[in-house]
Amino acid sequence: MTTPDPRVTAEYLKKAAELTRQVKQRTYDLMHILPGAHLLDVGCGPGIDTIPLAKLVGGDGSVVGIDSDREMLAQADAAARENGVQQNVQHRHGDVSGMPFEDGLFDACRAERLLQVLPDNYDPKAVLAEMIRVVKRSGRVVIADSDWATASVDFSDPMLERRLLTFFADEVRPNGYAGRQLYGLVRRSGLSDVTCEVIPIVQTQLSQTPFGNWLREEALKAGIASEDELNTWRDELEKRSEKNEFFCSVNMVVAAGKKP
Repeated sequence: MTTPDPRVTAEYLKKAAELTRQVKQRTYDLMHILPGAHLLDVGCGPGIDTIPLAKLVGGDGSVVGIDSDREMLAQADAAARENGVQQNVQHRHGDVSGMPFEDGLFDACRAERLLQVLPDNYDPKAVLAEMIRVVKRSGRVVIADSDWATASVDFSDPMLERRLLTFFADEVRPNGYAGRQLYGLVRRSGLSDVTCEVIPIVQTQLSQTPFGNWLREEALKAGIASEDELNTWRDELEKRSEKNEFFCSVNMVVAAGKKP
């Protein structure tokens, strides 16, 4: 099983979802969803995507979400009830490297921001192979993730900014470079009709990013920057945010293909 990242809470995922609506919608489009379809959301968290997917497939369709975090799954079940889709949404506890589903069960499946959080002992190729295994022939597989190396923050000291953001991609995320790896991963998987798109995400408040206290605390523990440097980082970015002058961007990559 994956070990949940204590920083990646349901609330964090919900905030991130607000910023990535365009990415989410694009993954839905690339799944080629029809009424009555049977869909899978891999790494479903608190049900942020299973609920809208259930509304797209309608009463004759079904959506299954799988995750290793039981607390988030409980929140996902509650969200399904609140939205009146509990009859055709199921949230399952399981391991994404060995999912408890038979071959060719789903019409399409998706995973978003999953590979960047998987521990080192998980092989992305194996996870994608599982996704392909459980979809039908001609079924669609869609995967989206961040390339944290593309993150950029407007800050007065570019050298310190590069040092901190490189550290975030290298060490704070289990795989901060997941996004850039998706095209090659999908190409090598045997999927056909492969597409790949880059979607920039813009954040104009420090609180929308992981670059406030989260990055500061991790960088301080790792000795990446001095306490004075990190205080300057925090203070300047907080002031920019208060004045509505904060700017940050990062690229997300969406890759998709069809099972032969």
